[in-house]
Amino acid sequence: MDACDSDAMQKNILDPRGTVVNRWNKCFLVACLISLFVDPLFFYLPEVKEDMCMEASVPLEIALTVVRSLVDAFYIIQIFVRFRTAYVAPSSRVFGRGELVIDSTKIASRYMHRDFWLDLLAALPLPQVMTNNNRSFER
Repeated sequence: MDACDSDAMQKNILDPRGTVVNRWNKCFLVACLISLFVDPLFFYLPEVKEDMCMEASVPLEIALTVVRSLVDAFYIIQIFVRFRTAYVAPSSRVFGRGELVIDSTKIASRYMHRDFWLDLLAALPLPQVMTNNNRSFER
């Protein structure tokens, strides 16, 4: 591989110690915290009326769905970022800072075998789907 190919590959691969990944991780942490505080509020959507019927609070449902959908967008972006982020080779960690693996196929393979399925599960819009299902049963 010549220097041009290496430079092109490095432009597409993010350095895990770089400022771009560091900023993204901070933004993603904020999105995770928002999700942590928003998800339990979906339990407060049903409200009991005087005649013992249950009804969903529509303004709260709309607000929670919008906020949670924005957070889910961050989770989806996180999946793409993880596919493009280099990692330190485990065999080279003994010698100082370690060697970065910038081969996109190795990065993708490692991510698919480790954290991809958990990230995909976190990105699924389960609270929104459950809210819409409950609404369709009420009709």
